[in-house]
Amino acid sequence: MPSRTESRPVRVLLIEDEPTDLARVNRVLDQAASSFTVRAVPEVRAAATELGARSYDLVLLGLARAEIGDGDGFEAIRRLGKTAPVIVLSRLDDEDIAVKAVQRGAQDYLVKDRLTVDLLVRSIRYARERHRLLAEQNRRLEHELKIAAFVQQSFLPGRVPEVPGHDIGAHLHSSGQVGGDFYDFIDLPPDRVAIAVGDASGKGIPGAILMAETQGVLRAEAASCATPIELVRTLNRALLHDQDQDRFVTLFYGVLAFPTGQFTFVNAGHPRALLLDGATESTLVSTGPPLRLFADAAWEEKTVTLHAGARLVIYSDGVTEAQDDTERFFDLEGVRAVMTESPDRPAVELARDLCHAAEEFERGSPDPGDDKTVVVIRSR
Repeated sequence: MPSRTESRPVRVLLIEDEPTDLARVNRVLDQAASSFTVRAVPEVRAAATELGARSYDLVLLGLARAEIGDGDGFEAIRRLGKTAPVIVLSRLDDEDIAVKAVQRGAQDYLVKDRLTVDLLVRSIRYARERHRLLAEQNRRLEHELKIAAFVQQSFLPGRVPEVPGHDIGAHLHSSGQVGGDFYDFIDLPPDRVAIAVGDASGKGIPGAILMAETQGVLRAEAASCATPIELVRTLNRALLHDQDQDRFVTLFYGVLAFPTGQFTFVNAGHPRALLLDGATESTLVSTGPPLRLFADAAWEEKTVTLHAGARLVIYSDGVTEAQDDTERFFDLEGVRAVMTESPDRPAVELARDLCHAAEEFERGSPDPGDDKTVVVIRSR
């Protein structure tokens, strides 16, 4: 709070149209030792316009004016709070709703009938300081997310391998919150290529670091491991270097042999992949737990053959767990619909189309969703 010697008064935007309450708030502010300038508006829409045109240090929000009882009122608090700290002024019988308003973004609440100079000045001091600290925290978080996004992008392969008899494509869409999705391709001379799709748990920097560690070990060890199951075991041992069991990695790792079309894989807790081979459909389900959970974990290795015309799609859970505004999941049905709609499209276009379809499906949902990663293999 400013002191008596501070030249600029605290600029207060008051949202209130009840004359009695308006007079009460103005009277209390006039009695304060600190200096305030007050601009009163009758409703939230006018307040939003005012905040867009002028700078304010604080918003005092009359509870009735915000219509807090419905979702729009809580959303009004969230929008206003991005610009200035919000203190809700409630009546005695509205305290329970005022508490919910604080949970949804207001910095504090005060009861109008019990308003005093000391209470209001103390609340203003608290609200402004907390708003400042939250703004600094958000700036730090935004900076961390930019770093995480850079790390995530830098570890993606620079090219998709050209594999005789096969068309391979990939697409990764990062959500607003950077996660730990990744995909990778590793040449295994003379006639094999390793394909990996993974998801390291955790958002922001923690997820990006675990993703980078996983992918780094995978690239270093893939060539020396004779089989996918050997690679998965090696990777699990490397990731268990500490005792932190809160985070884990799901991984779909397979090796494609060019001449035969044989695809040998291990699915370590990852979503099931979808194999479309003519009129036949099958799913490549989990064959063991995620990585970095158990030192004695066991996995099973399986092999399928990708015949001419077959299409295999591997994806992260951000695709199938995309939700619309009715909380329906995109699920395997959504994957199947995209893959069967345009069977002759190049693999890279199918991968991109599948990510975009999942994004469109969840448009309008309040949840921004998770990263979405898709790898498609088409056999010619």
